[in-house]
Amino acid sequence: MQTKRYDIETARLEKATALPGFERTTLDIPKKKGLLIIGLLLLASAILIAFVISYKILFIIYTIYTIFIFMVYLVLWLDNSQYYGKSYKKIEKWPSVSIIIPSYNTIHTIFKCLESCKNLDYPGKLEIIVVDDGSTDGSYEKLKDDRSIILLRKQKNEGKAAALNFGIARTNCDIIGCVDSDSYPHKNTLINAIPYFEDGKKVGAVVLFIKTTSPTNLIQATQEIEYWLACGFLFKTIASIECLYLTPGPMSLYNKKMFEELGGFDEKNLTEDMEIALRMQRHKWRIHTCHSAVVETEVPATLTSFCKQRLRWARGGIMNIMKYLDMFFNPKYGTFGLFILPITLGSGFFAAFFMFWMLFNLFKTTIEGATLWFSNFYIMFITTMDININIDLFFIDSTLLIGAISFLIWAYFVYIGFEIANEKPSLKHVLPIFNMVYLYPIFVGLIFLFAYIYELSEKEYTW
Repeated sequence: MQTKRYDIETARLEKATALPGFERTTLDIPKKKGLLIIGLLLLASAILIAFVISYKILFIIYTIYTIFIFMVYLVLWLDNSQYYGKSYKKIEKWPSVSIIIPSYNTIHTIFKCLESCKNLDYPGKLEIIVVDDGSTDGSYEKLKDDRSIILLRKQKNEGKAAALNFGIARTNCDIIGCVDSDSYPHKNTLINAIPYFEDGKKVGAVVLFIKTTSPTNLIQATQEIEYWLACGFLFKTIASIECLYLTPGPMSLYNKKMFEELGGFDEKNLTEDMEIALRMQRHKWRIHTCHSAVVETEVPATLTSFCKQRLRWARGGIMNIMKYLDMFFNPKYGTFGLFILPITLGSGFFAAFFMFWMLFNLFKTTIEGATLWFSNFYIMFITTMDININIDLFFIDSTLLIGAISFLIWAYFVYIGFEIANEKPSLKHVLPIFNMVYLYPIFVGLIFLFAYIYELSEKEYTW
């Protein structure tokens, strides 16, 4: 009997705790003492200024900062990003490929994943390795009957990164395809993506176009558009200047030589797909993206599981900020260190700080208003009844105007995401688009706010 995706995602994410061995990344103070002191001084100064100036001024500063970042992405897109990846030629000798699928209690999705991987159209050698990570749901016993795959068994459940490393160490293929057990590559994925490895000797990875499976509710429909925007527009823009900072977990392709030089995935990292990408950037391994290679993946169907997933991603981002802090604003790493890294990983901090300040002011205003209401009900009543409904277009609040500009640019990015996904907006997209344009930025700020609170309080890592 088939189980609904809602039940699969709930069972996979509810009450899931990170495996023992995950360690909080800390700064090496003796080596980075000066940088640490400067960072703390800047943080203290920012907080002090924020408490002194008004919320409106802080909003304007934050919005201008956002518009600046958006305009940079817009210029990059209009300049050359939209043409990125269209000139890669077909290759004559196809490298050997090993698809590695880590599996832990994935009986509801692993067989659909295997079906998709077996249907991959590829003229070279292709092997499929499933690494069972100590499953207890009977999936391993059923997989043993499949003679077309290489089945490896780990007696102890040690997590996805450890399972991937276990499989990587046991293959001699040139290219490693890491696939989540709830993800399904399209038939032409390998044929379209593998040629990108021929662009120079130090191509470490090729990132694919990750889409969601068909949504069944508003939460999944919003994520569908989010994936078109993030894995479509943003990845294509960043890849055009060789600054990708993530090799998405649902499926990415890696050069085996890269693992031999840099080592395997970090088994103590919450977001190992981000950490390996940052490591490649540090050691000058290039990362391409191929948008004609499509992979569909299951996404959370409930708000609880969605928030848990994003909180883990945010805390993993913080973990990697700490680990690779020396790359921030470092000219040694070019555009990646001076611009992309600060605005992508660093923007989460500013979003959290802005959200904190907004909530603080909302709480403060509510308390002041309630106090005034209780202290002088008559004056408060008269004040609330005296409402001026006349609107003068020449005196519209500048903060609203600046905010509208940033929302319009963000909406245009969403539109580009639709184009890359070859989708046309329709009535069913109205609410998901509204969520992406208006509610998603607030949601991200709240997630990062809680992520920093959890990190400072050393709350246990959960899945």
